[in-house]
Amino acid sequence: MKTKLPTALCVLIALALVAFGLLYGTWSGFREDRAQVDELLAMENGLLDVLGYRAADGLNLCAVAKRHLPSGDETLQRLEKVSRQLQQADTLHASLDDELTQAVEEMARKLKETESFLQSGRDQRYLEMLLADLGSLRTSDVVTAYNQAAESFNRQLDAPFSGMLAGLLGIVKCPLYQ
Repeated sequence: MKTKLPTALCVLIALALVAFGLLYGTWSGFREDRAQVDELLAMENGLLDVLGYRAADGLNLCAVAKRHLPSGDETLQRLEKVSRQLQQADTLHASLDDELTQAVEEMARKLKETESFLQSGRDQRYLEMLLADLGSLRTSDVVTAYNQAAESFNRQLDAPFSGMLAGLLGIVKCPLYQ
């Protein structure tokens, strides 16, 4: 003789299975999409590497500046500090990169006012090359690809139902590099 489950219990089990499938599907789908964005950030020659190259250019500018400014110069110390922080960063710090840009611009202005720098054609050309490299790295295709992927992912999280559900499951938006 078969025992029958009450209808209410069957409905409850069915609802639990549907809820589990919905939650697991949302979580795994958003996790995979986030992993693709994170890959653009951390892959070889990804956005973190680009930021590391920019930091290296900042440190190269410090080497030039040390030939023309005293070692205790505040602008030089700030540029070196920011460059090292950005070079050692293992996550996206767009604000730190903005600080690097400001420090580089300030250092360039200061060097252009220094007599010994104005007498060194080699260092003037090197400064121009570093400034061009810093600018091209900031606008490289890697930056564009990462920002597009991050914006797309963030738009998915803004969806009314699935985005809200993903947020409840701990999925967070990707930071943008601006």
